[in-house]
Amino acid sequence: MMITSITIPFPEHLGKGEATHIYLIKNEKIILIDTGLDSKENRIFIKNKLKELDISVIDYILLTHGHLDHFGLADYLQNEFGAEILIHKLDKDKLEDYRNAIKWFDENYELIIEGGYSKEEISEIKNKLISTIEMIKLPRSFKAYENLRLVIGEKVLTSIHLPGHTQGSVGYSIDDKIFSGDVAIEGSTAIENFRKEINSLQKLKFFNYIYPSHRKTPLTRSDIEKLENHFIDRLEEILKITKNGMKLKDIVRKIYGEKIYENPIRALIPIRQVISYLLYLEEEGYVIKKGYLWISTKETL
Repeated sequence: MMITSITIPFPEHLGKGEATHIYLIKNEKIILIDTGLDSKENRIFIKNKLKELDISVIDYILLTHGHLDHFGLADYLQNEFGAEILIHKLDKDKLEDYRNAIKWFDENYELIIEGGYSKEEISEIKNKLISTIEMIKLPRSFKAYENLRLVIGEKVLTSIHLPGHTQGSVGYSIDDKIFSGDVAIEGSTAIENFRKEINSLQKLKFFNYIYPSHRKTPLTRSDIEKLENHFIDRLEEILKITKNGMKLKDIVRKIYGEKIYENPIRALIPIRQVISYLLYLEEEGYVIKKGYLWISTKETL
């Protein structure tokens, strides 16, 4: 069995962003885990790379979750190499209509308004997201699964549900290796549900080699523990700064600084991140919400 990491560049016309690691598994079956973002340049790049690796057919494209930087090239690769695209059932809605990827935005609209963001700011973020979404090429066909098991030669590949980054995030495991998408990234990662994220990180610790989609690869158990400590530090920071009460926008500004507001789209991730922290702390009884203010009830975890 051969495993090859391919790093797909972030398209220049989209501004600054992170390259995406995708993984080619070559055995009796040819499997590609994630695809990276679509662009004219990236289509040429991936086609040349696969030619270098003597790949003329792809049996499966396995998506770790339904975000654009993971399935962007899937439609193109499916047409060129005949791949069957598979995704966990809890993320399939994003491949049906990518506007579903920003449902969180609408579900938390009132909370964001209460947090001090103006309707104008929210409208600007949402309009730019929608204009980007309208240019996305969704896969023409794909299959959703709940539990995946693929026999590839003498090896067995299985899916492991790793919610937290998205509801349908998964890792794909072979032996002591797991291809984990965005559940764990060196330094930090975007979170939709903090409690589920922490539980998923525990699952990753059982593997010797953890292959994420961005930055350092592979990760080790030590890297996962560093990520956990980073999250704990964030929670402690929130408890400290909300001692006398603070609005959501001020919490975000205090943690991430003013520069995040230079790009409205990029401001969305820190907002979501802080909300995930606050909701977890509220569930655990560490903070309470009074009116527009979040107030810590304890000084430390």
